[in-house]
Amino acid sequence: MDGMSILEKIIQEEGSCTWARPSVCARCPLGKLARDEKGGFMSCVESLHIDGLSEEEADARYKKAAQEKLTNLTIDQILGEE
Repeated sequence: MDGMSILEKIIQEEGSCTWARPSVCARCPLGKLARDEKGGFMSCVESLHIDGLSEEEADARYKKAAQEKLTNLTIDQILGEE
């Protein structure tokens, strides 16, 4: 499963990614949204500020982020960019 497929599945599942295992999370573009102060990537929970939200709120935030990232990746692909 590639990054775009993972995002599509998150959108299809209305933002839920409880189906994802660590190997899927490692390839998910939402895990590379922001960097921490040491230069590494923040987890999706950290970068999307999910901790403490209800499941519905968290799912809505994941779905929106997945839609935005998928749109950006699609545009980059059309333009032939990395």
